[in-house]
Amino acid sequence: MPAEMEPLDVNSTARDVEDYLERFDIWCLTKSDMDDKKLTAYFLHFVGKEAYTLIKNLVYPESPIDISYNELKKKVLQHFKPINFVAAERARFNMLTRSHSQSVRDFVLQLQTQTAKCDYGAQLEDQLRDRLITGIQLPEL
Repeated sequence: MPAEMEPLDVNSTARDVEDYLERFDIWCLTKSDMDDKKLTAYFLHFVGKEAYTLIKNLVYPESPIDISYNELKKKVLQHFKPINFVAAERARFNMLTRSHSQSVRDFVLQLQTQTAKCDYGAQLEDQLRDRLITGIQLPEL
């Protein structure tokens, strides 16, 4: 019997679901005899009863076992991932400032987390640098 993963919590955030799917993908890499059917079967086994019911509803009228893992993964992500409005996410990013009790390291992590939702593309590093300088609130800068 393969090492178990915890069931997928149907009340998870989109980020938690992405992490779960990433961990499942990593687990699959450790298996040498994994074909598409087994991949789907393992996934449906590991997600647990509640998530299986959700997946079944997402792919109805088809049966989950008849759908590729990649297609199931796509459906699950579409269900959990909220539609981000880039302009709103960028506005949130541009309002971030470091509180006096927040370490610089934590502020940088907060900036990086928010930029993941902003779709800055080639401008990412410039945007991070500019927001870090304006939001860090260190008088010596």
